[in-house]
Amino acid sequence: MLKIEKNIDILKKYIELWSNAEQKISFFILTWAQWLWKSKAVQALAKDFLWNYLQNDFLYIKDFSFELQKEHKIKVELKNDETAKILYKDYNYQDLGTREINSWLQQSPSGKAKILFIENIERMTIAAINAFLKTCEEPLANRIIIASTSNKSQILDTIISRAIIIPFGQNDYIVDQNILADLESLVTVLDSDENIYKKHLALVDLSKKWYLSQMLDYLIFYYFSKNDFQKIEKRLKIKKMSKSNVWSDSLLFYGLI
Repeated sequence: MLKIEKNIDILKKYIELWSNAEQKISFFILTWAQWLWKSKAVQALAKDFLWNYLQNDFLYIKDFSFELQKEHKIKVELKNDETAKILYKDYNYQDLGTREINSWLQQSPSGKAKILFIENIERMTIAAINAFLKTCEEPLANRIIIASTSNKSQILDTIISRAIIIPFGQNDYIVDQNILADLESLVTVLDSDENIYKKHLALVDLSKKWYLSQMLDYLIFYYFSKNDFQKIEKRLKIKKMSKSNVWSDSLLFYGLI
């Protein structure tokens, strides 16, 4: 429970920093085990952030796979006569595709922001993902997109590369003191007047310990804690480039320039 609470605090910190930053980095993916209370946590966070505007400014795309007794896919769009279904007395089920979701996001917020929460984003079809890519890459001002997954490996890299990843599961990283010590040493070198090749060697050395995407997520987390959004934006660009046919060593060098 303590690990979950710690990571919820991380998400809250991200949202707080987002609200005070000129550069809005607005797409977050929470990776954690299926049995954890992810939906209630995000709903509680949205309520705290949006206050009286929750009803108008919070859209929750719930996974109804259990209630439907089949996989609940997120599609591009659905016909009107298929959208409203009564599952049982406690739920009024409305199925929304990415076009309806995008349309909702394009509407102006009633309060200070609109928050979209997509439960188990891996349910998106390929066509739905393609329709959603621009929305999560270049969200409108005052929009926050939060998605969850219990199986990150099922999400396309094109989605992962556009998001701040906040891991919650036992198999994902929890930033502990040893990792923070490595990060602080690396950042000290990167921010110093050392020769650029020495900085590159420091990155290469850590890349042997961590995967490139993991190292970038660590750096993004670190710079978030320092409220340095310019450096976060740069690392996000490198994450996106890492999914293309660019040599990893060149990406590390690009990260210094």
